[in-house]
Amino acid sequence: MGLGILVADQLSKLWIERALPPGAGQVVIPGLFSLTRVHNTGVAFGMAQGNNLLTGITALLILGLAGWVALGWDWGKRWVQVLAGMVAGGAVGNLIDRVRLGYVLDFLDWHYVGWSWPAFNVADAAISVGIACLVLSWMTGRSPEKKGI
Repeated sequence: MGLGILVADQLSKLWIERALPPGAGQVVIPGLFSLTRVHNTGVAFGMAQGNNLLTGITALLILGLAGWVALGWDWGKRWVQVLAGMVAGGAVGNLIDRVRLGYVLDFLDWHYVGWSWPAFNVADAAISVGIACLVLSWMTGRSPEKKGI
């Protein structure tokens, strides 16, 4: 799963790099969804812009912490592999951007009548969904550490 997320993320970013110049957008669904090329040197939702080195180091630390936590998981469970792969594949995809480009390339842009979600990418979506599902599993008592799930 992680490799699939990483490949989808990097291929989609290469496509956007070729299709749109920096800052340009293309409406896909009027009033709802656009492809907008954004260079994000910060963290989630465009916060802390201009701190690419700090955010890259933070990403490495988070990956290390996640790996340490994951040591206790029951890796025989498919859902554990899928969720961990989503988070790891997304994190590596954004880390590749920071090293290769000096920023993370975001382009998925949802908006509706004065409301706009910050642009994101495939890696961001995978990380968010993977973490949300893991948090829900812990909140419901079905955490990956419990054997026999």
